[in-house]
Amino acid sequence: MLPNMKKPALLLSPVLMFCTLCGCAPDRIASAITGKDCNTAYLYDDESFCSRPVGPPPPQPYCTTSFEGTDCWARPDLMPNVARQTYEGPTSLTPQQNQVRMGQ
Repeated sequence: MLPNMKKPALLLSPVLMFCTLCGCAPDRIASAITGKDCNTAYLYDDESFCSRPVGPPPPQPYCTTSFEGTDCWARPDLMPNVARQTYEGPTSLTPQQNQVRMGQ
């Protein structure tokens, strides 16, 4: 064995990396590096290459029970005489869920 060929894997690793990446689109490479959704189609819509997460999700409806069943309201602040809510659970994302949604 030749003395300068001690570690052929180290010499071939950049070549193998290049061959592996040649088969991938730049979108997929950028998405893998940044962890965001990257696509060249966003550039045609006058957006950035890697899209930003959409704003916060809309607020959950406020549902109450009436004589006729369940009524849900999108804006409970506009309701007169606010009744007790039927569902008593979380109405927004936790900080951890929001971090996942934002891609952080």
